[in-house]
Amino acid sequence: GSSARPAPQQGTGAGGFGAAGPWPTANVTYGAADGIRESPVVGLTTDETQNRWAATPQALYLLRPAAKSFQRYDAADGLHLDANPVSYCDDHPMNPGDHCGGSLSTGSGHAITRIVGGGPDEVFVGYSGDDGDGTIQCPAKDVTLVDAGADYCDPARHTGKLDRVRVGADGKLTVDRMDLVANHQGGNFWHDRTVQSLAYDHFVHPHTLYTGTNHGVTMLLPDQLREPSPGEWYDNAYSEWMGDHLHARVCDPGPCPAVEGPQRMGDWAGLAVDAQGNLWHAGRWTAGLITWTAKTLDWCSRGGGSFALAFGDPYPLPPDANGFQNEPVFRVAREGDSPHLTGVTVCPDGRVWFSSYGPQSGTSDTIAVWDGRRFQSFAATSLGLGEAAVRDVACLPDGRVAIAGFSAGVVLYDPATGGSKPLPGLPSGDVQHLEVDRMVSPPTLHVATGAGAAAIRVLP
Repeated sequence: GSSARPAPQQGTGAGGFGAAGPWPTANVTYGAADGIRESPVVGLTTDETQNRWAATPQALYLLRPAAKSFQRYDAADGLHLDANPVSYCDDHPMNPGDHCGGSLSTGSGHAITRIVGGGPDEVFVGYSGDDGDGTIQCPAKDVTLVDAGADYCDPARHTGKLDRVRVGADGKLTVDRMDLVANHQGGNFWHDRTVQSLAYDHFVHPHTLYTGTNHGVTMLLPDQLREPSPGEWYDNAYSEWMGDHLHARVCDPGPCPAVEGPQRMGDWAGLAVDAQGNLWHAGRWTAGLITWTAKTLDWCSRGGGSFALAFGDPYPLPPDANGFQNEPVFRVAREGDSPHLTGVTVCPDGRVWFSSYGPQSGTSDTIAVWDGRRFQSFAATSLGLGEAAVRDVACLPDGRVAIAGFSAGVVLYDPATGGSKPLPGLPSGDVQHLEVDRMVSPPTLHVATGAGAAAIRVLP
C-alpha cells in the first residue's frame, strides 16, 4: 500500500501552487523532434512536481523540467497495455508465481485514451477496453444478465481500466493497475471499462481522482490504493480507494420508470471539478453534477441523492420562469435523443460550459452554458470556430473559453465582449484534448493534437 501525502496548498508562492513554476513563460510545441515517436497525442498534462507528461495510444512520455527531450515508456516499463496483462484468479489480481485454482482471466488496456497529472511525480493513464455487446450468457450459473455488456461471465470484464504511474529519481516507473467494479455487488457488474475522461482535484479535495467511462463515473482515492491481501475478498480492498459507478441518465422512451428500464447513459467524455469540489460530468446522453463525498461507498449508494443536478429526465417539462425545460443541455427533439456531449468546463464566474459534436436532433447548436438557472446555446461558428462540431472546451482563469474543433484548431472566446481570437502555433488543427494547469501562474493551456502537443502560457 501507499501512504497518504500532505497536499500542497494553492497560492503558497515559490515551490507551491500559484508560483510561476519551473517552465518558461512561453509557448512550446512538442512532436517527433522532442522524442514523441507516434501520433496522435491524446493528452498533455502536468503533475504536482510540474513534470510534463504526454501520451499517444501506444506510449506514455515524460519531460522533466531540466530535460531536453521526452523519455518514452510502454508495456516493457510496466504499463498495462496488451503486451503486459494482469492475471486474475476468480477476479483477484495475481502476483507473479501465484497459482490459480479457480477461474483464470486476464486484463489489459488496448490503447491509451487519456492521461491526467496527479500528485508529485505521478500520472494516471486511462485505456480502451472491450465494452461488450449487451448480452452475456452464464452457462455455469444458468443466468443471463442484460446490462450494458458487462458481468461476471464476460471474459473481457477486466479490459481497459487505468494505471497509477509514479516515476522515481532513476526514471523507472512504479505502475499499479486500478480495476473498476461496482462496490459490494458480489463482483457482478464490471461495466466501466474504456476510460474516456479523467479529472484530478489538486485544490478542493486534494488527490481525489475521477474517471468517466463508457458506462459510468468513478471516484478514486489513489493515496489509499492497496492490493487485496492473500485470501481477502478483493472488493474489501478496492472499496477503500474506489467508489464505482455513478451516472445521470435519460430513458428512451422517457420518462424513466421506477425500475432501471430503457435507460441511456455513458460515453462520459467530459469531467470538471467545480469550486466546491463537486463533479460535473457530460456524456453522450446527458449531463449532471455529482456532490462530493469523503466515503467511497457513499459515492453510488446515495442513489439519486448523489446528484445536485441531473438533466434530461423527464424531458421536456413545461418551461419554468427562466425558460428551462430540463433539457439534457441541448434542446433535442425528445427524451432519449442524444446531445452528444464532448466536454464540460467551469469558469471563474461559476458558469458551466458544454461542448458537443452535434446533437442527434432538434438543434444545430454545439456550445451551451449553464448559469445556474437555464441553458443558453450557440452555434460554434458564431463564436469564431471554423467548424460546427466541437471536440472539447476549457475555461481559462481570465474567464475566456477555449473552444477546440475536430479540424479547425482552437479559438479563445470572451463571453464578456463576445469577441474571439484564434490560437496560433498549434502542431495541427485536429485537437484531441484540452486541459488547463491552474497550479502555476500564469496558467498553462495544454493542447493535444494529431501531430503533437502544445503548452500555451502566452495567450493572444
